[in-house]
Amino acid sequence: MNEQIKNYFENLIINSENDATKLSRGTLEAYWTYEFNLNHNSSEFECNEFPWTTDMNDFVKTMREAGVETIAVTETSTALLENLHKLATQGCSIEGLCMITRPDIWGNAKEYPAIRIRLN
Repeated sequence: MNEQIKNYFENLIINSENDATKLSRGTLEAYWTYEFNLNHNSSEFECNEFPWTTDMNDFVKTMREAGVETIAVTETSTALLENLHKLATQGCSIEGLCMITRPDIWGNAKEYPAIRIRLN
């Protein structure tokens, strides 16, 4: 994760005065995705959980504004297919299957299957 992305999300919280109610649900989900990446040290910008489909527009908009070009989706919910279609309607494209690496709960590197999405 580069400094532009870090600065964007850190400023997002500062500008909202640490008040989550000042952010849209999609923007908040994008921030939580950023925090997940900070805490889990994934090899790619990982998205382990999507927002509700009604919040996907703000989620994608926030990610693009932050400078995120691709996400590696590791979500396994039953709504995954619906979410992929919702991303497509936002102009995103599926690049393909990939593996990401991040530490497991014991700190050992572990590979996880993912779908790489280009946010275009």
